[in-house]
Amino acid sequence: MSSITDRLAHFSSSRHAVLLDDAGNGRAVVIAPVEEISETLVNELITISGGLTFVALSPDRAAAFLLSSMARSQGDSNGRGHHPLSLYTSVEARSGVTTGISASDRATTLRILGERVPQPRSLVRPGHIFPVEAKAGGVLVRAAIPEASLDIIKLGGFTDAALFMDLLDRTGELLDTRGAKTLADTQNLPLFSISELIQYRLSREPLISRVAEAIIPTKQAGELRAIVYRSALHEVEHIAYVKGEISSEQPVLVRVQSENTLPDVFGGEHPASRKHLHNSLRAIGERGNGIVLYLRKPLIIDSDSLTSEQPVVPPPTDQMREYGIGAQILRDLGVGQIELLSSTNRALMGLSSFGISVTRQLAIPDYQITVEKNS
Repeated sequence: MSSITDRLAHFSSSRHAVLLDDAGNGRAVVIAPVEEISETLVNELITISGGLTFVALSPDRAAAFLLSSMARSQGDSNGRGHHPLSLYTSVEARSGVTTGISASDRATTLRILGERVPQPRSLVRPGHIFPVEAKAGGVLVRAAIPEASLDIIKLGGFTDAALFMDLLDRTGELLDTRGAKTLADTQNLPLFSISELIQYRLSREPLISRVAEAIIPTKQAGELRAIVYRSALHEVEHIAYVKGEISSEQPVLVRVQSENTLPDVFGGEHPASRKHLHNSLRAIGERGNGIVLYLRKPLIIDSDSLTSEQPVVPPPTDQMREYGIGAQILRDLGVGQIELLSSTNRALMGLSSFGISVTRQLAIPDYQITVEKNS
């Protein structure tokens, strides 16, 4: 496969592509911008796909068209999937159509949905085109087909309305990943996946900003610089604890740890996540320089999080977003090479996209934690 930049350029001219949901259930769709879409392209997409005609819309565009949500939702056109579709009431062009189902009629309705200036009076309800809600922030907020389709269309330079249709095989079942890749190759269509789209956006869009800094004393590592970063992605703050001088020319000892608030602060006597945090701080204290990066996430409290002392491992796409935020913070701190402190053999994903290399991966030292008792 060519680089994603080359494929985006290809997509801008071909105006359709294949998208793989490699972050979910392996679903594959064909996508296209609906801005100025032609009857010929619609007919080609119907022939390639065989699925229903969905159009992912940004929240602003859906509001401009005065669309209302339907009372039902579904996983995909066959009712399956990890991410149920949030459907608006189906629509049709007010004029210029007959039955609404022909390629010409669908193209007329689709062009209205993709106009630079939305005209809500140009549509009637119900119809044969199914608008779908896409979350603001795209795949960096929700790793699903509507958001990914819309991200690609916008990166291609088109308006925020993306057609997507499930790819079906000869028996009418969803086309598998291998079949989708073969189709893309046969039709000379650019092929994208959700995971690479997440990494592409993370490596190119500034998502963090420094908001505060202070010197704090710690028992494990002595005095540290605590630098607070605000994330534009989830509007939460992350903290980098920095010891000593940081150079891009020298490997820096780094621990990246996701927030696990209840065990870290309140749960159990020696929960694993708290132990990893304290031991990592002690390791950089002994080294004399290094960084412990504590990444916050939206707090979800349930019975499992209240009783478990083990950190919850997020899904791969959530890990990728966390690592992307972490990588941006490390770059802002001037880090170019890291010696990674880790409790597992799992490496940080996609760091090379940010200009950061992992020179080696080290196990977190297992220091004996002493508990001070009140007299």
